[in-house]
Formats: sequence, C-alpha cells, structure tokens
Amino acid sequence: MVKNNLQKSALITGISGQDGSILAECLLEKDYVVHGLVRPTSNVDNIKHLLVNPNLKIIWGDLMNVDLLRYVLSNYKIQELYNLASQSNVRLSYEDPGHTFEVTLLGTISLIEAVKKYSPLTRIFQAGSSAMFGESCDDDGFQREETKFKPISPYASSKLFAHNICQNYRKNDGMYISNGIFYNHESYKNKRNLGIISTLVDKALLISEGEINNFFIPNLNTTIDFGHANDFVEAMWLVTQQEQPDDYIISSGQIISIKELCDYIFSELGMNYKEHITTNEQNDNCFIAKGDSSKIRSIGWLPKINIYEMIDEIINKRKQSQK
Repeated sequence: MVKNNLQKSALITGISGQDGSILAECLLEKDYVVHGLVRPTSNVDNIKHLLVNPNLKIIWGDLMNVDLLRYVLSNYKIQELYNLASQSNVRLSYEDPGHTFEVTLLGTISLIEAVKKYSPLTRIFQAGSSAMFGESCDDDGFQREETKFKPISPYASSKLFAHNICQNYRKNDGMYISNGIFYNHESYKNKRNLGIISTLVDKALLISEGEINNFFIPNLNTTIDFGHANDFVEAMWLVTQQEQPDDYIISSGQIISIKELCDYIFSELGMNYKEHITTNEQNDNCFIAKGDSSKIRSIGWLPKINIYEMIDEIINKRKQSQK
C-alpha cells in the first residue's frame, strides 16, 4: 500500500514486546505507517506475522544510537511516538541497576532530545509504571495522578526519573508528551516468567505435565489490579489523540489475589493448587495497589476484557505452543 497524505505515521520503540506488538497491530488496523525500533538481539516472534505488511517498517537499533534517532526523525514524518522500550524486569533491575537506568532513563532523554531537535511537532507517549508509587496511596486506598511517588526498586526509580523528565520537557519546552502510568496488564504475548499470570500458567502447565511437582509463592494474599494489554494499548492511543498532553493512570480496576488466580488456573487444568504450592503462611498481610482511572475514563476509555477471559487466552495459547 502506498502512503497517502492523510495516512498517519508512528514510531514505536520496543515494538517486539507485548505492548509494542499489540500497538503495532492496532495502528496498522487504523491505517498508520508504523516504524518499529528493534534491538538486533531482540526476539521478534510477536511481530513475525506483521513483517509482510508494507506499512510496517522495522528499524534495527536502540535508543542510545543518537545518529540513528536523528536520521529517523529527520527523514520520516513521525506524528506519534510511543516509547515502550525499557528494562522491565524488577529482579534484573537489582542485579544491574546501571543498565536499567541507561535504557529507561538515558534512553528516554536521548529520544526526547532527538524529537526536540529534529521533529518538534511529534506527539510522544511515555510508558510509566504503577511501581513508581511503591506503597504510597491516598487515604481511601487508591493511587491517582497526584499521589506521592515512593519507588522501592531500581526499575521503579528509573521509570520515575523518566516520568519527571517528560514533565520537564512538556513544561519547559512546550513539547507534546503524555505519561501513562500502567498497572499490571498481560496477554498471551507476554514474555515467559515476566508477568505474574503468565508465570503462574507456565508453572501450572509444567506440573500438569509432570515436569515439576510444586513451587513456592511468598504471599498468596498479595492482591493486584490486573488488566488486558489490548485494553491498555487502546488507552495509550486514545491519550495521544487528545488536544493537550497530560498524565493518566491506566488501570482496569479488576482486583484479584494471587490465591484466587492460582485457584482458577489450577482448576482450569484439573488440579488443586493447594497440593502444589508452598507459601509463607505467616505472611497474611499485604499492600493492595489500586489505581483510580477516573481521569482516562472521562475521555472515553473503558476496559473491555475481564481477567478470566485473559487467563483463558493465556492458557489456550500456551497449550497450543506446546503442540
């Protein structure tokens, strides 16, 4: 398909990840020309089916390649930029905090500076995380755009620095940069052993196949605000269509405990989770992170996929991949 003058153009960093690949599908369906930044070492399974689409342009490189960013932003009319690239594993952020800050913070600054110099009218969406709040919340137990941030991991701290930097450029340079504060969201495209639900499904399937017999979960009472990645991708696109940039909590409001997740997942596979999961019975108290998404709902966003549909999807796709 030949690009026409009315066709929008977007750049997605981290396009091969869960959110990036789903966003690419979404934008291509909306007739965008999509440019995707992919590190040479990245697994591209999530976007293999899209590579035949003439409106998808893959760019090999990373956020620290200033010359590459200059070339892309100088030569392509990028109207929307979705920065989804980051080191998103909390455990690895403790093992290598320097790399986490380099990718998540310095990479973001490098990208914004390139936009500022070579494509100042480009609208930027920056993906943040509810981990930036830590255990901080308002008196009613909810976290909102104005709730005080108290990050407790290198990952959360790097995301907060990037969040603040985006606000600085928006205020001081008049750039269109919106921050999305994402709560937990998954899909079958999530990397193995990264998302909580995906990890539980993978472990339960291993048990059902006799590969392992049990595994340990520190606290079954941990309660989490979960949503589906497809809904969250629609949210980031909607945010970027607004006349003015702003910051938004993106959460589904679907609250569920690890115990409830285990019960449902194991039951779907014909098992009883109590026979296979060991836990710290003393650890019965936990912080419940709940996002108040009233602000983004006021501009027309509503999550459509419930958590049990998401779990069923992940289980079915994992089973298919094993055949």
